[in-house]
Amino acid sequence: MMKRGQAAGAAVLLAIIAGLLIGFILMIQPSERAKLLGEPVGTSTGTSDGDIVGFEANLLLESPGRIDYIAQTEIEHPLPVVNIFSRTDSKVLGEKGSAIVKKSLFSEEQSSFKFSITDLANTENVLLAFKVGEASGRLIVSLNGEEIFNANIGSGNIDPLALPKAFLRGDNEIMFSVSSPGLAFWSRNSFSLESIKVVGEVKNVEAQSSTQTFLVSETEKRNMEKVVLKFQPSCQYDEVGPLVLTVNGQELYNAIPDCDIALVPIEFSADIVKVGENKVTFRAERGTFVLSHILVASKLQELDYPTYYFDVSHEQYEAVKAGLKRLRMGLDFVDVVTSKYGVVVANGHQEHFDTKEASIAIDLSTDIVQGTNSVKIKPSKTLELRQIRVDLIK
Repeated sequence: MMKRGQAAGAAVLLAIIAGLLIGFILMIQPSERAKLLGEPVGTSTGTSDGDIVGFEANLLLESPGRIDYIAQTEIEHPLPVVNIFSRTDSKVLGEKGSAIVKKSLFSEEQSSFKFSITDLANTENVLLAFKVGEASGRLIVSLNGEEIFNANIGSGNIDPLALPKAFLRGDNEIMFSVSSPGLAFWSRNSFSLESIKVVGEVKNVEAQSSTQTFLVSETEKRNMEKVVLKFQPSCQYDEVGPLVLTVNGQELYNAIPDCDIALVPIEFSADIVKVGENKVTFRAERGTFVLSHILVASKLQELDYPTYYFDVSHEQYEAVKAGLKRLRMGLDFVDVVTSKYGVVVANGHQEHFDTKEASIAIDLSTDIVQGTNSVKIKPSKTLELRQIRVDLIK
């Protein structure tokens, strides 16, 4: 019995010791645990300190995100030549071959005439013209129920009657009638009309405006400081009206330009411009314009690439210079397919990189100074950087 009790106590003690050992292994750093268990240690420049061989200390850890690259300080968007003009044409709005109207004491015969105006807003000076054959009494003309003429006229050609625009509609009706003979009940008044026409001056507005588009990338918009638009108008000064210029619906210019002279550049806010398609519209109410050398130019602000700072202590600096330790920078990219290239500037010293890998490591050991150090990423194309870190390793 005593021996069995001693065996049970020893088993419990061994279980306690084993539990303490397992807990200790789980609590230590992954790299130290890998060494203790004889497992291989990864060589990635990932975010976990324990995955870095010989890791001593992290001196810098940042997530830069997108770093833009633009080769020029101005991006130009040339637009094609624009022709805009306003033309007014005389147009027959309706016509009728003949009409006969009669009236006696006991009977009346009227004649109606219908016509349409498709663009009432741009139709002016609408006239009613006809030739009079037989004529007795007073001719009465009504437009859409409103009397516009009531007079004695003779046969032959008469001056056209102006149709008041206030009475005009899209669909119109003219009514011809004649006055009563009065007490002469045995007689009648009558008119015979021929070649009846309604004509008007219709303004052609289809060519009064022209809209051109230009495209702006996200990188251009992000770094845009201001925008300038310029063009050269060709026109006859005494024959034209104001020229109106809008960008994305915002009016930028409304005046009669100096014809055949290059216009002073029109500067406007970058807030008006949007990523993607942008619209430039020219419009004129009167006259003909030929607009050439149209150019939209984006003035870009100077790209200020981010600079990151980290400190190296005296002990760390001496260890690196003695070759006992190294300073390594790791760049982790978002894109794992396309080429990433640019320059890392560490304390003024440049190190080029060109890779398709998801991450790279650059040794900074020879470029460091004691105290504050700086690194800057200057891409040669727009980059997406997930992480940048500087580590002290053995």
